[in-house]
Amino acid sequence: MQFCVMHRRHLLTAILSTLLVLTLMAGGAAAQGAPFSVERLVVGTDVQDREPVGITDVFPAGTEIVFCFLEARDISQPVKVQMVWYFGEEEVARVPLSLGAGARWRTYASKKIGDRQGNWKVYLQDDADQVLGSVQFVVE
Repeated sequence: MQFCVMHRRHLLTAILSTLLVLTLMAGGAAAQGAPFSVERLVVGTDVQDREPVGITDVFPAGTEIVFCFLEARDISQPVKVQMVWYFGEEEVARVPLSLGAGARWRTYASKKIGDRQGNWKVYLQDDADQVLGSVQFVVE
């Protein structure tokens, strides 16, 4: 009887260990299969010399334009992405962008804010609309 209980414990331990290893391997494969990693996704008041300026998540009323800046790393192949801008829950812009293959790529999109005060979001999406990153900000 004691042998049977010990055997079941060892069998259960082996099964759980195998599942853990398989789960870790699947996670690593998914990360390796990603087209790139998002190093920075920020919003600011401008982009100068290929760098974001005035990075913040709160903009004063009267802000005319906001820039969303992306720095991608380890781009395995050329890829198309889009920055999807939301004011509240309403989509107000969809800006397609292309990234070239390489170690590092920087790009940005901008949006005229007008007189729209409140909560904003920008989603970085791939061409299948999968969200790769997001940033939120407020116009007071």
